[in-house]
Parts: sequence; structure tokens; C-alpha cells
Amino acid sequence: MMQTTTPTLTALFTGRRAARRAAHGAPAYGEPVHRTAARDLGPQGARELLAEVFEPSTDRLAHSLGVGRRAEHVARALGRPELLVSAAYLHDIGYAAAARDTGLHQLDGARYLRRLGAPDELTSLVAHHTSALVEAGERHLDTRLRGEFPPPSDTDLLDLLTYCDMTTSATGRPVDVDERLECIYDRYAPGHLVSRSIHRAEPQLRRLVSAVEERLRGR
Repeated sequence: MMQTTTPTLTALFTGRRAARRAAHGAPAYGEPVHRTAARDLGPQGARELLAEVFEPSTDRLAHSLGVGRRAEHVARALGRPELLVSAAYLHDIGYAAAARDTGLHQLDGARYLRRLGAPDELTSLVAHHTSALVEAGERHLDTRLRGEFPPPSDTDLLDLLTYCDMTTSATGRPVDVDERLECIYDRYAPGHLVSRSIHRAEPQLRRLVSAVEERLRGR
């Protein structure tokens, strides 16, 4: 059964910090997580990982948690698996200091999760969310992205993940796609490759959001 209750941030941060300090002392945020066995990256484990790699009270953390909560609602409404929820919480983990490498956060995040033992189904969703191939083309990383992480076989999960991302603000609030796009364009200058990528992808993103919202209204 899907976990539907999201623990408070205070509880997450306090519990994880206490465990780390007891075992190893307090690491800096973004320090790589080294493990000898595959890590549990279900929804609960995903939230715990966010608490380890993102500092509290940052937009990256707030947005990631908001997208995860959005996915919990969508997964319940449409009968989709917990995999969608985990991918939603972890979709932007490529922005964490421990993961950053190429600058393409989808690729960096998928690589980081693979190092933690994440299954292919999860890494491919993170690697391809929100028109990743468009930005990958701008960065000349599209061949590498496709080669390392083939697109997910369940394209519906990818569409739903992208929907959750495109209807959650930078601070984790549910928003419509217009506000979300405006926020992205405000964050990046017109000539920035992220702005160019989103502008190219915008028609498809709008169609995707509209289609998912129609499905949700039918429930």
C-alpha cells in the first residue's frame, strides 16, 4: 500500500542528523553517500535522501517535496505505482552538490541514483523528465543521455512525472502551467540554454499538462 503521510521536515532532518552524528559525525550537505548495498528509494527513503543532500529552507528542497506530494495525489487518483512518487521526490536530485557533474541535472541525478543502487525504472524516469532531451541537445549531451539511460518503457509514468514538475512552484506550491513557466523564464535570462530549451519544449509541455488534467477531472 502506498505511503500517503508525509513526515514533517523537522522530524526527517532531526532523525537523519542524529543517526549520522552517532555513526560518523555530521557531514556537510551534498557529501556523497557511500553504501555497500542498494539503498531503499521508495517514497520514504526518497524523502530521507533529500534531507541528506539539500539544505533546509531552500527552494530546491521545497520544490522537490512539493512535486513528490503532487505525485502522491496523482498516483492515488490514477492508480499508478509508488515508482512515480519516488521519481517525483528525486527528480531534481541532480542539483545536489554530491551529484553535479555535467550541468544537465536529469543526467547527473540519474547517475547519482544509479550509484546508490536505484533500479533502471527509477533512473530512466529521472533522466528523461520534463523534456530532458531538449536541454541535453543544447548541451550536446543527448547522445550520452540516450546511451546511458534509455527512455522509460512506461511513457505514461514519465508524462505524469513531468506534469507534477510543471504544476509545482519553486517553493513547492501547486500552480498552473502558466505560473510555472513564468517562474522558469524569470529565473533564467532569455538567452540562457534552460530558457531556450523550455521555450522549444513549451508547446508539448502544455499539451501534456492539459491531457493529464483532463484525466484527473474524469476521476
